Amino acid sequence: MIVCPAAEAGKPAYLIQADIDFSPYAGGEDLLFATRLVEAAEDWWFKMPPSKSAQARTLRLSELISFWLPLNYLAMVVQHEVFGHGYRIRDLGKSRAKVLGYQFDAPPPYGSGGGATVYAMTERFTTTEETAVSQGGIEATAVLANEAKWTWLDNRILDARQGCLYLLSQHDIAFYIGSLKVVRTGGETSGHDINDYLHWLNLTYPEKHLSSSRLRSLSWIGLLDPFTYYAIWSLIHYIASGRDTKIPMIRTWSAGYLFSARLGLTPFGPEYFVENYLAGKRGGVYYFYLKAGRHAYNNYFGIGMFSPMICRLGRWDLGMRFDAWRQPKLLLQPASIPFSEIAAKGRLPAPLYPYSQRHTMKNGFSLSALLFWRWKESCGFEGEFGGKTGGFLPGYSLWAAPTVRGGFYATF
Repeated sequence: MIVCPAAEAGKPAYLIQADIDFSPYAGGEDLLFATRLVEAAEDWWFKMPPSKSAQARTLRLSELISFWLPLNYLAMVVQHEVFGHGYRIRDLGKSRAKVLGYQFDAPPPYGSGGGATVYAMTERFTTTEETAVSQGGIEATAVLANEAKWTWLDNRILDARQGCLYLLSQHDIAFYIGSLKVVRTGGETSGHDINDYLHWLNLTYPEKHLSSSRLRSLSWIGLLDPFTYYAIWSLIHYIASGRDTKIPMIRTWSAGYLFSARLGLTPFGPEYFVENYLAGKRGGVYYFYLKAGRHAYNNYFGIGMFSPMICRLGRWDLGMRFDAWRQPKLLLQPASIPFSEIAAKGRLPAPLYPYSQRHTMKNGFSLSALLFWRWKESCGFEGEFGGKTGGFLPGYSLWAAPTVRGGFYATF
């Protein structure tokens, strides 16, 4: 959820948004809007007043398990499959890959809750692109989790009905990494995102083998996320009292501050994010991050910031998003061996790409302006316009491409 400064004071704005190829950013906004509609409908028709009676607590627990858990789980899986794997495939273009369909199981507690993206590849497909597709799902759920944080920080309130959605999205990567050991014990790893990611990454960069145990150790950094503990407490607090949870922040000058850390995956290896959030007393959330990683003797790093409002002109508000990085060149040109043969062989006698190509470093950046136009105090229109150079940036095209997003926002 992009925090919209044009919205009513103290209330976040939810967006119906679209962009090129329906990226994780647009998909996350639309899913948050849809779940918020359900929350608003429940508040209108069914929500009980706060109560600590045993009957009220039992009803709230039943509500979370039987309704909000499956709804949020389904939203997370749709983000993972359609706006994660699906987006990466759509971004590559039909000359390289094409989505054939999606499969969804019934969410818990009514089913296993799994999902799958079925797609076909051409001989122009590369191992780097397969790596990007394999990690595209958890890349998308990380975007969804970050967008949910904007909702909380804009009014310092955490609705417990969003707590489960956040936990599922933020820790999708840890759940996947942890489940690989169980899946391997059963002997069937085909289609497992992390297994596929490690396989194709190690084929592309044979100098250094990244193991599942090493990746599992790296994922523990996710415990340095205060929002995780706030989300867990919000569920307990809601069941016990029926009330939302206020978000405590570190007081810094005239703003509140929170720090978070997490693991991310890229087509050239894992990386760490150190994220910083500032929430002003009069509204407005500001985000900036540092990221860095090392794999196969490549060192890569980046920075970024997001501010929804830099200035205001009448009915217009102007914000900015900026990212910059130094990272290995993406190996998007086909290797000397056709992709179908690479997939069939599993192991290769020689590297797919020369050493110089695997270790060529590239600088890149992304810059876009955010525009909000207030139609009324509680609604209006928004757009994001800019572009990026070639390179990997979570939720964006692998190629040099324009950034064009737009939609309608409403506060409710």
